Amino acid sequence: MKLDNLFITVGALACALGMSGAALGADEPIVTNGGYEASADGKVAGWSAQGKYVFRPGEGINGTGAFYYENDNPKYYGVPGQKIKLEPGRRYKFSVWVRTEGLKGDESGASICIEWCGADGKWLGGAYAGGVKGTKFWTKVESMTQTIPAAARSFHVSAYVRKGMTGKAWFDDVSVTPVEPKVVSGIAATAYRNCAASGDVTFRALLEDEKAVLPERLWFRYVDADGRLRFAAADARFSCTVPVSSLKMGRQKVGFSAYGADGGQLGSADMDFTRVEKLPTRRVWFDAQGRTIVDGKPFFPLGMYWGGVTTNKLEIYAKGPFNCLMPYASPSSKDLMDLCHERGIKVIYSVKDIFSGTHWAPKGINTEADEVAYIKGRVAKFKDHPALLAWYLNDEMPLTMLPRLTARRDLMEQLDPNHPGWVVLYQYDQIQDYLPSFDVIGTDPYPIPSRPAGMATKWTRSTARGTAGCKPLWQVPQAFDWGAYKKTPEEKAKCRAPTEAELRSMCWQCIAAGANGLVMYSWFDLWKEPNGVPFATRWAEVCRVGEEIKKHVPVLLADELYGFAKCAACPVPEENPLSVRAWRHEGEVWVLAVNSSDKPLDAKLDLSGKFSSAAAAFGPAPQLMDGTRLSLALKPLEPALVRMR
Repeated sequence: MKLDNLFITVGALACALGMSGAALGADEPIVTNGGYEASADGKVAGWSAQGKYVFRPGEGINGTGAFYYENDNPKYYGVPGQKIKLEPGRRYKFSVWVRTEGLKGDESGASICIEWCGADGKWLGGAYAGGVKGTKFWTKVESMTQTIPAAARSFHVSAYVRKGMTGKAWFDDVSVTPVEPKVVSGIAATAYRNCAASGDVTFRALLEDEKAVLPERLWFRYVDADGRLRFAAADARFSCTVPVSSLKMGRQKVGFSAYGADGGQLGSADMDFTRVEKLPTRRVWFDAQGRTIVDGKPFFPLGMYWGGVTTNKLEIYAKGPFNCLMPYASPSSKDLMDLCHERGIKVIYSVKDIFSGTHWAPKGINTEADEVAYIKGRVAKFKDHPALLAWYLNDEMPLTMLPRLTARRDLMEQLDPNHPGWVVLYQYDQIQDYLPSFDVIGTDPYPIPSRPAGMATKWTRSTARGTAGCKPLWQVPQAFDWGAYKKTPEEKAKCRAPTEAELRSMCWQCIAAGANGLVMYSWFDLWKEPNGVPFATRWAEVCRVGEEIKKHVPVLLADELYGFAKCAACPVPEENPLSVRAWRHEGEVWVLAVNSSDKPLDAKLDLSGKFSSAAAAFGPAPQLMDGTRLSLALKPLEPALVRMR
């Protein structure tokens, strides 16, 4: 489900109260009493805030102790946790065994998470596993953290039942273990599907963990056009750019090898790369700048999430500015796909739930053979349909499923080489780990009203970094009201939809930070009219934002000018509220600058080149100084697009 990130956050409470737990020695396990064996006065030792969670001797795996939860009040929410010691710059695997009986509710059930707080005690982030609900025998729930940020100072692990759920659950054998760092964990290439015929191609070595020993030397190796093994030193970005013509024709292994100061090899990684005389003809693919190419022409996906496609609502949608949609209930009939095509609407076709054993798997999908049979049937039916834009392969599945996710992407390429696979994750800081499992990526920042709208910039930047600049981004900005997912009037009243200005800003933030397409979430939520806001009102706002983007799509699909406009005297990139991107279109240079802060920003940009004039397509009037510097007085969350000659 697209809103799996609803379960966050236990963190604010944990950071405020702290989590009990004994200090651990260097040789002791990270989790104290993870098997729930030690108890005192009916409570499990080492775990805090137990409430409806109690010790049950003999009810764990193999007759051991267990942490038992029983609750019939959907308003109850307790999070038993334990303070643990983790090391910033490292990653950790974590797991718990869970058994459930009649556990029900809108959330995903009994689960486990790790969260961390800063020096000020405020929640900084966390990693959250999937859950178990219904009635199930002992099941292992597991996940992996991203690299723990340097600012993290305190950590806690929680095995718990998510908010609003009733029923019974048993927990046993909580485990947290460090992931051993690698110097080079993989390689990414700027060529789509690692295949090229001409031009240059950049290969980038992927460093998995900040705690890995950085190499003294990093060498790229390949076989040249004459069949000789070649070596080239990597640059400061752990990358190497070579002309495609210098590579051996056909398929070969290219790789990076890392060496320490003593000359010893620290690690290496390889990938398959193919040089061809001519690129295969594909209906949809991506060029070196991440632009979507549909039937040979650049295309900027601009759409929304749907539930299921219906004729009457498609007529309304088709009158708006959008050129695609992503329905959860993807059309099973050719007639609906035909209708979308007739209305000029492309379809991102969802097969994201076709994983046996997962929460949303359809009935009858019980084995890998079931999965493959289903996938083959849908692909055979729709792969040649002109409305098809891409396959939707993964909606926030955990990193523990990476082998299955990667195999699914590979299967889709085998069955339909003409269309890419798109995935969407809330795990915006784990994108690099997911790289083998997608052709195009999106993340879904939904901040309004509890977080700053600038979250759109933060997540998009992190997503772009995670791809190593090698894969395109179709981002998923928030167009919905969280009230659509709340139960009581009191809960709904605390929520609201983004204002038109906020939605506009978040969309342009995504684009300025690197997005090559936008698929807003969601069309069907507009119809729910939470807090009494009519559909017509919200739809008009969304359309005005979309129309502005559509108007400037020719610019967004022009040749990008990397590093053309640089911020003068700005903070470090991660903290800079200003995002800037530039293109050359019809002989003119267009500069997009977006303020992601809720405060005014006086943006000053150093330009690569000298210009005689600057005019605003939208946003404040620009000031051009000496022809080489651009000044923009941006209001809070304001975007600006400047045309320069």
